[in-house]
Formats: sequence, structure tokens, C-alpha cells
Amino acid sequence: MTGEMSWFTVWDCGLFRVINSLFTSSFFDWLMPILSGWSLWQIPFGMVWLIYMIRGRKRSRLIGVFAILVVVLTDQVSSAVVKPFVQRERPCNVLASVHYYDDGKWIVTDKFGLTTYKSSFGFPSSHATNMGGQAIYWGYFYPQVAPLFYLAAIVVGYSRVYLGLHYPSDVVGGYLLALVLSLLVAFPLRAWVLPDS
Repeated sequence: MTGEMSWFTVWDCGLFRVINSLFTSSFFDWLMPILSGWSLWQIPFGMVWLIYMIRGRKRSRLIGVFAILVVVLTDQVSSAVVKPFVQRERPCNVLASVHYYDDGKWIVTDKFGLTTYKSSFGFPSSHATNMGGQAIYWGYFYPQVAPLFYLAAIVVGYSRVYLGLHYPSDVVGGYLLALVLSLLVAFPLRAWVLPDS
């Protein structure tokens, strides 16, 4: 078990270093904070939601209403339940010399990995859980828009690693939690809402 955990840790930290240190550039330093922020996604997600709520039939409106429940579930379960239970430190707090986006500016964390830059825990990534939850939920009912939603979720997850805030496994864990929670809402809803309603 210890060997497996050691192998996993090496893999996780190694992939983190590749994304956070090797694949960096001034362009991505400008772009990733924008992609990571919720404000960028509010407009397209909000427009999709409004279209279905205003122009859609009863089925579409109900799907839109329950999308709010998915947001509440993914956000609260990830941040208020799983994070306090797992208590995993973020890479910017424990790894040395991380390329880290700190309150609007890029810094390199200390070379000993002994400074706390972000007080909240890292596993799972709430950003990945929230975006993944919406992508899976909407994609479940409307497969034609699924690729765009999935791409948005992947971009946000990647940006969280690039910013030095999460390990790749934090993001993957967020996606898996999103899968469970979103389908927990979608499955019974689909059984309840008839296709022709």
C-alpha cells in the first residue's frame, strides 16, 4: 500500500511540475487566471440557462431549475464536506518554488515549501467540481452541447494546476465527485420528466 501511495504521489507531483513549471509562458500567465475565474463563465453559462428557462418548454425549464441544485450540491459537498474531511494541503504550501498566482500577481513560492500561501484545503478542486458538475449535468440531457461544456470544465481544471493551487489529482477528484453528484440529480429527474413534457 505504501509503495502504491508513493508511486501515486510521485506521479501526481511530477505531472504538477510539468504543467506548473515546464509548460509556462507569458501568454499563459495572462490567460490562465482569466480562464480560472468564475466571472468569465458567468455570461455563457447564464445565457444558456436563460435561453432554456425563457424559450424552453416545461422540460427545459425544470432541467434549468435543477441545475441550480447541482451547483449547490457540488459547491457545498466539495468545500464544506470533502475538503475538511481529507485536509489535503495545496501544492503552493508544501512544494518548493511553485509558479503561483497570488492575489493578482505571479510569484515563485519559497524554496523550502514552508510558507502558507492559501489557507483552505486543496482536495477536491471546487472549481473542477462545480464546472464538471454543470458539464456532466447539461451534457446528460443535451448531448449536442456536451463537448463545449466538457471543454470548459477541462480548461478550468487545467488552469487550477497551472496557477499552483491544485495537484492534478485534486482536479480529477473534483470531476469524479461532480459525476456522482450531477447524476444523482439527473437520473431521477429524467425518470420524472417525460421527453414530451
